[in-house]
Amino acid sequence: MTLTQELDKIYYFMKRDIISFSTYKTNILLSVVSALFGALSYAFWGANASMPSVQNLGMPVVTYLLIGLAFNTYLSQSLTLVQRTINPWSLEEVLVSPTGLVTFIVGSSLWGFIWSTLVIVIYLAVGVFAFGVILSVNIIGTIIVVGLGIGTFIGFSMIGAGVLILTKQGDPVTTIITLATNLFGNVLFPITVMPLPLQIISFFVPQYYFFTCIRPMLIGQGIGAILPDLAILGVMCVIILPVGYLAYTWCLKTARKNGTLSWF
Repeated sequence: MTLTQELDKIYYFMKRDIISFSTYKTNILLSVVSALFGALSYAFWGANASMPSVQNLGMPVVTYLLIGLAFNTYLSQSLTLVQRTINPWSLEEVLVSPTGLVTFIVGSSLWGFIWSTLVIVIYLAVGVFAFGVILSVNIIGTIIVVGLGIGTFIGFSMIGAGVLILTKQGDPVTTIITLATNLFGNVLFPITVMPLPLQIISFFVPQYYFFTCIRPMLIGQGIGAILPDLAILGVMCVIILPVGYLAYTWCLKTARKNGTLSWF
């Protein structure tokens, strides 16, 4: 084999991958949008590193960031839950088993949430022992907020999994929700550092209410301090979770009817 022949092979392998990649136009668009939103998120964070608006919330910047990053673990786990446990590659095996769909999802996802809890404990422990973060956990309030957040994001996960079953070309729902969390979700910075039009968008995403509610529960405040935001999060959960289930079951039935369930 000459060097030219080897280079030709490399070229054709690369050409094959480019052609394959270019057929997934939705994924290309989402990748570009992800880069744009990611840049915006960290630009806002960097431009407001001192974050005086965080001080007005009654907590140091490190506490604000620590709680946001730690509890985002639960949301990330929930958002990809259905795609990982009831993915199209193992879906047929689940459907022919005697185990119910809900039972399979709960059983398959339980360890993931246990692991996420351990990760959160590590986050908080590092914050307490390495950075002197002071926490005073309202256990009941924390459980309520986490439960509503997980329920809401499982709804999104079912919608995304349903779209994946039908389109076979990726899950734009998960990408969009992840982007919305990073930019509008009150994870890394308070929405007050953004321009007013972007602040308004935040009020329409459940992530904002989740992180607005969870932080006071970790610094010793009572549930009464978050009731308005908690009520909105609860309403969103009650709407999104059943909508997600209906969307997923409809997409599943449609794929089975069309005979495209295993076309991946």
